[in-house]
Amino acid sequence: MAKTDFKSVNEYIASKPKNLQAILRQVRDAISKAVPAAEAMISYQLPGYKLNGTALLYFAGWKQHYSLYPASDALVAAFKDELAHCELRKGTIRFPLSEPVPADLIERIARFRAKQLTMRDKGKAGHKKGREAQLERVRRICGAMPSVSEKLSHGAPTFFVEKDKGVFTMFVDNHHEDGRLAVWLPAPPGLQSALIEDAPATYFKPPYVGPGGWIGIQLDQIGDEALEIHVREAWNLAVPKKKNPRQRS
Repeated sequence: MAKTDFKSVNEYIASKPKNLQAILRQVRDAISKAVPAAEAMISYQLPGYKLNGTALLYFAGWKQHYSLYPASDALVAAFKDELAHCELRKGTIRFPLSEPVPADLIERIARFRAKQLTMRDKGKAGHKKGREAQLERVRRICGAMPSVSEKLSHGAPTFFVEKDKGVFTMFVDNHHEDGRLAVWLPAPPGLQSALIEDAPATYFKPPYVGPGGWIGIQLDQIGDEALEIHVREAWNLAVPKKKNPRQRS
């Protein structure tokens, strides 16, 4: 069976056929050259790079093509002519294996992504409300909970009640171009609809997890005290419930 528990980008590349290895090394080198501050990572068994804790670019090799993502509408529009020969699908750019690796183009795409993240860091209303400031705020509040760990999940900084167990907060930046800088977290039954009805500018139903009662919170619309209350409640909901020891008869 093919190996799936990769520990590094290089290990992922080494698992592929030799002709594909050479291509993926060029992709890897182009990204790291374009954004030297980016850190290599493996997330959901795919190789990529992150910048300031957020996914910059992922790449992957397949039988007929290799992929690069995420590719937002703005990114695709910026490189429309150069990507005309590529297959574009659900935020992913597919490059054919039959053509030379466009290293220069990949470098420029990586720099474009880095600029996108940097502009989000600055925020529309100044640095204090920008992405990096809000992420540090969320980290501070989540970090006050016992035994918390953080890692990227689906490209988003995600907080667990313990290592890889019990997600209680996800920091989400412009998910699917929705323009929101927010957190998603679990809430007690019935609270989601009540919060959204009471304050729709602050609360919303997030995709994927919304049907499970999770709430989305726009970070520039909520103060620290209220956010801390929500995070603490989410942590309590996500903590694994310990079974009571059986009583002896």
